[in-house]
Amino acid sequence: MRGIGKTPEEILAAYIPMDAVEHVSGLIRHHGIQLIITGRRASRLGDFRPARGKNPHRIKVNGTLNVYEFLLVFLHELAHLVVYEQYGRSVLPHGREWKQAYGALVRQAVKQKLFHPSISNLLLDYSHKVKASGVAGLEVAKVLRNFDKQESATDWHFLDEIDENGVFQTESGRLFRKEEKIKTRYRCLCLTTRRRYLVHQSAKVISHPEYIQSMQNEPSKQ
Repeated sequence: MRGIGKTPEEILAAYIPMDAVEHVSGLIRHHGIQLIITGRRASRLGDFRPARGKNPHRIKVNGTLNVYEFLLVFLHELAHLVVYEQYGRSVLPHGREWKQAYGALVRQAVKQKLFHPSISNLLLDYSHKVKASGVAGLEVAKVLRNFDKQESATDWHFLDEIDENGVFQTESGRLFRKEEKIKTRYRCLCLTTRRRYLVHQSAKVISHPEYIQSMQNEPSKQ
């Protein structure tokens, strides 16, 4: 982290809850992490790169996230670091070891009251059944949305909230029609290529109700 005339703690305070600054800065020092705060990235919220030669462990987190999302993404990537230090590359990236590490980090943060009370119990429950996708499960994500900046929270929905056969746009700009649910994903038809994809229920999309009437009358192609 670099900021002209600012301490690492002052920089962190702009991205995470104030109560979490001391905890996170301590983790960064303990593990020798170079934290890089990026602009918006559509493909990922964060990533981890292990130390190489003289380069320290590196964690990148999107700086456009709200403070609680940022903290969760940091802990998600820190769990990768913890697993790497213990197992190297001998285990799956989001396997049992990572789930245990991330769950423990989340529980520690909840115990220290670093999250808003409205999501603390949800996160505690989630920490015992961690999933690889999303920030912390759809139920948590829906509450986390309440902390987005107003201008960024008004024009998108989770795919789970789009009506069946509803038309939506992804961050890439492509239009899809939502079809049936398969576990935690929906089969979606790309209206340009006519190809079908499985899209996670917590994907952030923009609804296009003006297309729904005509699309509902179109027969589904299997």
